Amino acid sequence: MRLIRQAHEFEYRDAAGIDRFGQADVWQTGSGERAVLVLRGLDRCAGSDVMLQAQAREALGYLAHSWLPFLVPDAQLDVLILRRTGAPSEDSPALKVRALLLA
Repeated sequence: MRLIRQAHEFEYRDAAGIDRFGQADVWQTGSGERAVLVLRGLDRCAGSDVMLQAQAREALGYLAHSWLPFLVPDAQLDVLILRRTGAPSEDSPALKVRALLLA
């Protein structure tokens, strides 16, 4: 897979009508048949995994109508949501991140 868009900042409107911001990375196979969309930064406004998935669906809806059709027009798309699971500490200086698959 190759990275075709990294840290693309976008704005979307959530179900409550509030404008939100996120970032997206897009990876694509060499043949263009499959692509992976990685959404980041949505966890700033979502408390639980259910809320995070709802935010991701709203963000995906915006991206599917704006620039995804131009980047990966015929690809089968998988969507991953990255979420911070803890802050860096003295024992573990690295930021912990968990990925959720948007079904």
